[in-house]
Amino acid sequence: MKKGTRIVLACLVAVVTAVSVGCGNSQTASEAPKKPETRVVKHLMGEVTIPAEPKRIADVSGAAEELLILGHKPVATANTYKTKIMSHVADKLTDVKPVGWMWDDSINLEAVVETKPDLIIMNNRQQKMYEQLSKIAPTVVLETDMDKWRDKFKEIGSLFGQEEDVNKWLAGYDEKTKGMREQLKQAYGDETFMFLAVTPKLFRVYGNYGYADVLFSDLGLRPAAGTPVDKTMEMIELEGLTNFQPDHMFLVNFGGKADDVYAELKKSPVWKSNKAVQQGNLYEVTNETFNIKAFGPIGKEMLLEEIGSMLLKKQ
Repeated sequence: MKKGTRIVLACLVAVVTAVSVGCGNSQTASEAPKKPETRVVKHLMGEVTIPAEPKRIADVSGAAEELLILGHKPVATANTYKTKIMSHVADKLTDVKPVGWMWDDSINLEAVVETKPDLIIMNNRQQKMYEQLSKIAPTVVLETDMDKWRDKFKEIGSLFGQEEDVNKWLAGYDEKTKGMREQLKQAYGDETFMFLAVTPKLFRVYGNYGYADVLFSDLGLRPAAGTPVDKTMEMIELEGLTNFQPDHMFLVNFGGKADDVYAELKKSPVWKSNKAVQQGNLYEVTNETFNIKAFGPIGKEMLLEEIGSMLLKKQ
């Protein structure tokens, strides 16, 4: 065979091989499995098929803070106070439609429809609305109680396959908590604290719930004798306050008819003889802060800094 012929044949073989490889790669690429567009998740009401990557989440459960941390800005929210989006996250929820209040079991269905959601998230207090909401879009009902904020955050993370992101955030929160606890322990030692709520009828002494949970669980402040640390709260009458003599008292007035109760309380000998009141260690908490800021990770982190800084500056 002549040298020129051998060269031509070699070139032809190379071309054929290249074309074959190219076709093979093209075939492999075309046969690569597509990502599933939906997935099935379990929730309080059973199983439901939801978008694999939802883009328009209507959150009526009060989980806007968790969603924001995980990178899922909702199109609708029930993280509200008196019909307006909660002040501490309002700047992060611009253009998001308020559709109700997370603690209520009634939601503005028309407003939810207007947002054209591809996923709706509810909490376990709103079960009676499940049938109506599930007709609008695939709906997930969270199992975790709203005051169990860590478990709720983990449930949200699991819904989106972001368990590691949640654990990382919580680890950072715990690190901040540890630092603040150490400073407060050094500043206040064994001084005692109490969280009291004034309602239209009886008084509430809070234990491991909401704002009080930040005080006692996160910041490690010592509860006053009689504080129900293992449960949400205890109801007491005016005379029952004599059994509580904390060094420091945090107080929320529920407003409305409770304003009159609070006014009478401040006139009473029971109030005037309270140790914290006598020492000028009374810290009033707004109704909005009590109701909305102590149940989500963003608000909790803010309270950690606000309460800790306030107490440290007082020393």
